[in-house]
Amino acid sequence: MFDVSALNEFSRRCEALKADLKPYAGKVLEEAGEEFLNIVQSAIEGAGNVDKGRLLASFTKGGPGNIWVLNTGGLILEIGTNVEYAKWVNDGHRQQPGRFIPGYWEGNHFRYSPGAKSGMVLKASFVAGSHYFDRSVQIFERMFPEMMDKSFERFFRRYFS
Repeated sequence: MFDVSALNEFSRRCEALKADLKPYAGKVLEEAGEEFLNIVQSAIEGAGNVDKGRLLASFTKGGPGNIWVLNTGGLILEIGTNVEYAKWVNDGHRQQPGRFIPGYWEGNHFRYSPGAKSGMVLKASFVAGSHYFDRSVQIFERMFPEMMDKSFERFFRRYFS
């Protein structure tokens, strides 16, 4: 005669783990996405790119101009922005000479203001990109494995301590 009570308990815990794994993974993925958005926002703020905050606000969950797709069934998270100039700020761009930009100067810093009668006329030049998104991806790629390890270690400890 064998005592299989421990095996039955192990089997029960495996079934519970199986039922909870996909919802938990979806929650972890969403938390990772929110952490990535925080990293992107910090990179934008650190680069000094934003006056009006439109680009910054587009990197919030559900923000204006935001792309946030979460498919926990297939464990897909897509983060981005529909703000048309986001790529130019990241990668850099050539200015269109002669283009008038409405706004005003505060010391050495130009503040864009769509309805302003004052402003500046652009010269032909290249505006270097801040690479805020590229740096954010690099930071997140370094953090992600440890985040996942810790999170799933906590998850498995619930069932097998």
